[in-house]
Amino acid sequence: MLGDMPDPPSKHVPAQSLRADARRNREQVLRTAQRLFATDGLGVSLDEIARRAGVGPGTVHRHFPSKEALYLAVAIDQLEQLVAEAKVLAETADPAVALFTMLSRMMASGAENETVKSALVAAEYDLRTAAPEVAADLTREVAGLLDRAHSVGAVRHDISVEELMALVAGAFAAIRHAKAEASKKRSAHIAQIILDGIRPVNPPD
Repeated sequence: MLGDMPDPPSKHVPAQSLRADARRNREQVLRTAQRLFATDGLGVSLDEIARRAGVGPGTVHRHFPSKEALYLAVAIDQLEQLVAEAKVLAETADPAVALFTMLSRMMASGAENETVKSALVAAEYDLRTAAPEVAADLTREVAGLLDRAHSVGAVRHDISVEELMALVAGAFAAIRHAKAEASKKRSAHIAQIILDGIRPVNPPD
Protein backbone atom coordinates (compact mmCIF):
# COMPACT_ATOMS: atom_id res chain seq x y z
CA MET A 1 0.00 0.00 0.00
CA LEU A 2 1.10 3.57 -0.56
CA GLY A 3 -0.39 4.70 2.69
CA ASP A 4 -3.69 6.33 3.48
CA MET A 5 -4.91 8.73 0.85
CA PRO A 6 -7.42 11.52 1.38
CA ASP A 7 -10.99 10.98 0.31
CA PRO A 8 -11.38 11.89 -3.36
CA PRO A 9 -12.87 15.32 -3.98
CA SER A 10 -16.55 15.43 -4.75
CA LYS A 11 -15.81 17.46 -7.86
CA HIS A 12 -12.67 17.57 -9.97
CA VAL A 13 -11.34 21.13 -10.13
CA PRO A 14 -10.23 21.91 -13.70
CA ALA A 15 -6.85 23.49 -14.30
CA GLN A 16 -8.59 26.18 -16.36
CA SER A 17 -9.83 27.74 -13.12
CA LEU A 18 -6.24 28.66 -12.15
CA ARG A 19 -4.44 31.87 -13.10
CA ALA A 20 -2.52 31.66 -16.37
CA ASP A 21 0.91 31.51 -14.71
CA ALA A 22 -0.23 28.97 -12.12
CA ARG A 23 -1.83 26.88 -14.86
CA ARG A 24 1.40 26.88 -16.88
CA ASN A 25 3.40 25.80 -13.83
CA ARG A 26 0.92 23.06 -13.00
CA GLU A 27 0.94 21.73 -16.55
CA GLN A 28 4.74 21.75 -16.63
CA VAL A 29 4.87 19.78 -13.38
CA LEU A 30 2.30 17.28 -14.68
CA ARG A 31 4.15 16.71 -17.96
CA THR A 32 7.44 16.28 -16.13
CA ALA A 33 5.94 13.92 -13.53
CA GLN A 34 4.24 11.86 -16.22
CA ARG A 35 7.54 11.43 -18.05
CA LEU A 36 9.58 10.67 -14.92
CA PHE A 37 7.05 8.21 -13.49
CA ALA A 38 7.08 6.35 -16.81
CA THR A 39 10.88 6.27 -17.16
CA ASP A 40 12.23 6.36 -13.58
CA GLY A 41 9.40 4.80 -11.59
CA LEU A 42 7.52 6.04 -8.56
CA GLY A 43 10.57 6.57 -6.40
CA VAL A 44 11.34 9.97 -7.92
CA SER A 45 10.88 12.70 -5.32
CA LEU A 46 8.67 15.77 -5.56
CA ASP A 47 11.79 17.94 -5.22
CA GLU A 48 13.41 16.18 -8.20
CA ILE A 49 10.24 16.63 -10.24
CA ALA A 50 10.32 20.33 -9.36
CA ARG A 51 13.96 20.61 -10.42
CA ARG A 52 13.36 18.85 -13.73
CA ALA A 53 10.23 20.95 -14.36
CA GLY A 54 12.15 24.17 -13.75
CA VAL A 55 10.00 25.34 -10.84
CA GLY A 56 10.56 25.68 -7.11
CA PRO A 57 9.70 22.88 -4.68
CA GLY A 58 7.10 25.14 -3.12
CA THR A 59 5.26 25.36 -6.43
CA VAL A 60 4.97 21.59 -6.65
CA HIS A 61 3.86 21.20 -3.02
CA ARG A 62 1.32 23.99 -3.42
CA HIS A 63 -0.42 22.18 -6.29
CA PHE A 64 0.25 18.62 -5.09
CA PRO A 65 0.66 18.29 -1.31
CA SER A 66 1.62 14.61 -1.52
CA LYS A 67 3.08 12.11 -3.98
CA GLU A 68 -0.29 10.34 -4.04
CA ALA A 69 -2.03 13.58 -5.04
CA LEU A 70 0.41 13.92 -7.92
CA TYR A 71 -0.15 10.31 -9.05
CA LEU A 72 -3.86 10.97 -9.19
CA ALA A 73 -3.46 14.31 -10.97
CA VAL A 74 -1.25 12.72 -13.64
CA ALA A 75 -3.83 10.00 -14.24
CA ILE A 76 -6.72 12.49 -14.45
CA ASP A 77 -4.68 14.71 -16.77
CA GLN A 78 -4.14 11.74 -19.08
CA LEU A 79 -7.88 11.12 -19.19
CA GLU A 80 -8.53 14.77 -20.01
CA GLN A 81 -6.01 14.63 -22.85
CA LEU A 82 -7.71 11.53 -24.22
CA VAL A 83 -11.12 13.20 -24.07
CA ALA A 84 -9.76 16.18 -26.01
CA GLU A 85 -8.18 13.88 -28.60
CA ALA A 86 -11.43 11.95 -29.04
CA LYS A 87 -13.30 15.19 -29.73
CA VAL A 88 -10.79 16.18 -32.40
CA LEU A 89 -11.01 12.74 -34.03
CA ALA A 90 -14.82 12.92 -34.04
CA GLU A 91 -14.66 16.19 -35.97
CA THR A 92 -11.80 15.53 -38.36
CA ALA A 93 -11.12 11.82 -38.90
CA ASP A 94 -12.80 9.25 -41.11
CA PRO A 95 -15.24 7.17 -39.01
CA ALA A 96 -13.47 4.00 -40.12
CA VAL A 97 -10.16 5.32 -38.77
CA ALA A 98 -11.12 7.48 -35.80
CA LEU A 99 -12.20 4.72 -33.41
CA PHE A 100 -9.11 2.57 -33.97
CA THR A 101 -6.84 5.60 -33.66
CA MET A 102 -8.46 6.48 -30.36
CA LEU A 103 -8.30 2.97 -28.94
CA SER A 104 -4.65 2.66 -29.95
CA ARG A 105 -3.91 5.95 -28.21
CA MET A 106 -5.69 4.82 -25.05
CA MET A 107 -3.78 1.55 -24.95
CA ALA A 108 -0.46 3.29 -25.56
CA SER A 109 -1.19 5.84 -22.85
CA GLY A 110 -1.89 3.11 -20.32
CA ALA A 111 1.18 1.08 -21.33
CA GLU A 112 3.48 4.08 -21.03
CA ASN A 113 2.27 4.94 -17.53
CA GLU A 114 1.75 1.54 -15.98
CA THR A 115 3.58 2.73 -12.87
CA VAL A 116 0.98 5.42 -12.21
CA LYS A 117 -1.89 2.98 -12.69
CA SER A 118 -0.18 0.47 -10.41
CA ALA A 119 0.17 3.11 -7.72
CA LEU A 120 -3.50 3.99 -7.91
CA VAL A 121 -4.54 0.34 -7.83
CA ALA A 122 -2.29 -0.29 -4.82
CA ALA A 123 -3.89 2.65 -3.07
CA GLU A 124 -7.38 1.40 -3.98
CA TYR A 125 -8.07 4.69 -5.70
CA ASP A 126 -10.65 4.29 -8.46
CA LEU A 127 -10.59 7.08 -11.05
CA ARG A 128 -14.30 6.56 -11.64
CA THR A 129 -14.78 7.65 -8.02
CA ALA A 130 -12.09 10.32 -7.90
CA ALA A 131 -13.06 12.01 -11.17
CA PRO A 132 -16.35 10.52 -12.32
CA GLU A 133 -17.16 13.31 -14.76
CA VAL A 134 -13.84 12.88 -16.63
CA ALA A 135 -14.19 9.09 -16.79
CA ALA A 136 -17.78 9.50 -18.02
CA ASP A 137 -16.67 12.05 -20.63
CA LEU A 138 -14.13 9.61 -22.04
CA THR A 139 -16.67 6.77 -22.21
CA ARG A 140 -19.17 9.08 -23.91
CA GLU A 141 -16.64 10.23 -26.51
CA VAL A 142 -15.57 6.66 -27.26
CA ALA A 143 -19.26 5.70 -27.59
CA GLY A 144 -19.67 8.45 -30.18
CA LEU A 145 -16.70 7.17 -32.17
CA LEU A 146 -18.08 3.64 -31.91
CA ASP A 147 -21.46 4.75 -33.26
CA ARG A 148 -19.74 6.39 -36.25
CA ALA A 149 -17.65 3.27 -36.88
CA HIS A 150 -20.79 1.12 -36.69
CA SER A 151 -22.51 3.36 -39.23
CA VAL A 152 -19.89 2.58 -41.89
CA GLY A 153 -19.44 -1.08 -40.99
CA ALA A 154 -15.87 -0.62 -39.75
CA VAL A 155 -16.37 -2.50 -36.48
CA ARG A 156 -18.23 -5.60 -35.32
CA HIS A 157 -21.94 -4.83 -35.04
CA ASP A 158 -22.28 -6.70 -31.74
CA ILE A 159 -19.72 -4.80 -29.68
CA SER A 160 -20.74 -2.19 -27.09
CA VAL A 161 -18.81 0.69 -25.58
CA GLU A 162 -18.70 -1.14 -22.24
CA GLU A 163 -17.02 -4.09 -23.95
CA LEU A 164 -14.60 -1.75 -25.72
CA MET A 165 -13.54 -0.13 -22.45
CA ALA A 166 -13.10 -3.59 -20.91
CA LEU A 167 -10.85 -4.58 -23.83
CA VAL A 168 -8.71 -1.48 -23.29
CA ALA A 169 -8.29 -2.43 -19.64
CA GLY A 170 -7.51 -5.98 -20.73
CA ALA A 171 -4.83 -4.68 -23.08
CA PHE A 172 -3.05 -3.06 -20.11
CA ALA A 173 -3.02 -6.42 -18.34
CA ALA A 174 -1.79 -8.25 -21.45
CA ILE A 175 1.03 -5.76 -22.00
CA ARG A 176 2.05 -6.02 -18.36
CA HIS A 177 1.91 -9.83 -18.41
CA ALA A 178 4.17 -9.85 -21.48
CA LYS A 179 6.54 -7.41 -19.74
CA ALA A 180 6.19 -5.17 -22.79
CA GLU A 181 5.60 -1.85 -21.01
CA ALA A 182 9.06 -0.53 -21.91
CA SER A 183 8.80 -1.49 -25.59
CA LYS A 184 6.51 0.65 -27.71
CA LYS A 185 6.86 -1.82 -30.58
CA ARG A 186 5.83 -4.85 -28.50
CA SER A 187 3.03 -3.08 -26.67
CA ALA A 188 1.67 -1.72 -29.97
CA HIS A 189 1.78 -5.23 -31.44
CA ILE A 190 -0.28 -6.62 -28.55
CA ALA A 191 -2.74 -3.73 -28.88
CA GLN A 192 -3.07 -4.37 -32.62
CA ILE A 193 -3.92 -8.03 -32.04
CA ILE A 194 -6.73 -6.94 -29.70
CA LEU A 195 -7.98 -4.30 -32.13
CA ASP A 196 -8.03 -6.77 -35.01
CA GLY A 197 -10.52 -8.79 -32.97
CA ILE A 198 -13.13 -6.04 -33.11
CA ARG A 199 -13.04 -5.58 -36.85
CA PRO A 200 -15.89 -7.13 -38.86
CA VAL A 201 -15.27 -10.63 -40.19
CA ASN A 202 -16.21 -9.49 -43.69
CA PRO A 203 -15.34 -5.77 -43.79
CA PRO A 204 -16.95 -3.62 -46.46
CA ASP A 205 -14.98 -2.99 -49.68
